[in-house]
Amino acid sequence: MDQAAVVIVGGGIAGASIALHLARLGQRDVIVLERGALVSGTTSHAPGLVGQLRASPSLCRLLMASVELYRGLELDGQPGFQPVGSLRLASSRQRMEELIRQKSAADRCGLETHLQGAAETAELFPLIDPARIEGSLHVPSDGSASATTLAGAMIRDARALGVAFREQTVVTGIDIKAGRVSGVMTNHGRIATDTLVIAAGIWSPLLGRMAGVSIPLVPLQHQYAETSAVPGLAGRQLPNLRDPDNLVYFRQADDRLILGGYERQPRPFRLPIPASANPTVLPFDQEHFAGLKSGAVRCLPALADLDLVRCVNGLESFTPDGAFLVGPAPQVQGLWTACGFCAHGISGAGGVGRYLAEWIVSGTPGIDLSAMALSRFAGQAVDDDTVAAGASAIYSTYYDIPTTTPVA
Repeated sequence: MDQAAVVIVGGGIAGASIALHLARLGQRDVIVLERGALVSGTTSHAPGLVGQLRASPSLCRLLMASVELYRGLELDGQPGFQPVGSLRLASSRQRMEELIRQKSAADRCGLETHLQGAAETAELFPLIDPARIEGSLHVPSDGSASATTLAGAMIRDARALGVAFREQTVVTGIDIKAGRVSGVMTNHGRIATDTLVIAAGIWSPLLGRMAGVSIPLVPLQHQYAETSAVPGLAGRQLPNLRDPDNLVYFRQADDRLILGGYERQPRPFRLPIPASANPTVLPFDQEHFAGLKSGAVRCLPALADLDLVRCVNGLESFTPDGAFLVGPAPQVQGLWTACGFCAHGISGAGGVGRYLAEWIVSGTPGIDLSAMALSRFAGQAVDDDTVAAGASAIYSTYYDIPTTTPVA
């Protein structure tokens, strides 16, 4: 019978980060299980924008920890992160006032930001018409990531420290004795362990049920597309761009742009998860994407005549309140979660791995993660319909100007 001090279920970027950080803290008796190929699932199709600015100081610091890690990661000589910076546009006075508040929040976290006027913004991103915007907030240390490169580099480094990774290994059951994890059943046999981390993306609720634990997340369809070559873009390096008033974001990919966003009519995905090579990728829906494409053209008119040459419809795990699910399960000792990243798994994975590993090893995380704790849902109705309704509300209003301060 196999055994390990820690078993992590999920071989994507979050599982890889947790494994690496555990090993760096001296806990190297770790096995990572992946039901398919490593670095498949949601990690394989992430759009790749890494942002750090959040209203929650703890979440902002967690995301800053991700960037700190990513700056030093490469795979086969290729960097996994490019610190191109980011711009958040304001197309109205109300949005500019929000950016001023966001800068104050960033200052409290120690995150460097700069408020820019319309002309300064257009200098950084020449495809913007300065006449239609008030200005922007510039975050110089934000950037673009290759999620597969980052995850691959972390897997390589974790393996070098003794962590074992097992592909094509499906969890079929979780053993609980006296209210504590005692082992994991797989299609290749049992692994004895008293510490289990569920970092399995859209599969996480199914695993939670094996242990009698509700993990309230739902997959939502998130579409993005890559344009044909943008005239004048070759040889330039543009920052990532978010235009919340038009519900869209952009990042550069060589001489093209990747565009996506958060439409007003999100589409939850209900179980069962299909049995396919990558169930987290669905057929692209051009009609459903049309609203985001129109918003992209309003922001950047130069895109009007360009084709969409690569289109992705990927499933992303969303929670009913928009906050991550990171930490111990209150019902079962030794069970931990790292999921529900609400389309920010790449931005969050580095920091999640660091602070969750510290929590497991030392008994406390380095920052306050109470707003992300699974226990916040204790005693609440979290049936599938409630989770889907809450997650859809979070998604559809993601770029709205908040009337209250979000917790994460």
